[in-house]
Amino acid sequence: MSTSAPDEHDVTSAHPKSMTPNPATQQAGPVLLIDDDEFIAGSLRDYLVTRGICVDVALEPATAERLMAARQYATVLVDPYLTGGVYGENASLLDTIHRLQPGTAVVILTGYGSAAMIPAASTDESTTLLFKPQPITSLSQLIVDASTPSTSIKGHPQ
Repeated sequence: MSTSAPDEHDVTSAHPKSMTPNPATQQAGPVLLIDDDEFIAGSLRDYLVTRGICVDVALEPATAERLMAARQYATVLVDPYLTGGVYGENASLLDTIHRLQPGTAVVILTGYGSAAMIPAASTDESTTLLFKPQPITSLSQLIVDASTPSTSIKGHPQ
């Protein structure tokens, strides 16, 4: 794995500006969004930042891997079908997330429902599978809940 810094076009970070703390998100940990759609990832990042969440965005798997190797995230939201196809064989992006971020809540958000992902999401307490489209407010709340240590995301309406 390369230790070089991510290309500025592959990753964006956003951290809340000084503001009155939001009690609902005060305890929420950092979030990594992995999606090759800059508009979707950027919109969700901006919305979460307004709620007081620190967010990194990776637009490609290699950047996501570098970020996950360098920082522990409370939640990783991933679209495993980057650029229209599954990254690698056997959902290796999801395997990489679980290897580098053990215990982290993982939210799989996909427009291409795959039967192969459903068993992993249903048996793994830290993984939730959602299908696009999702209202940004609902998705944001799920991420806030998943990023807050005392909150569980299992049972969240899908």
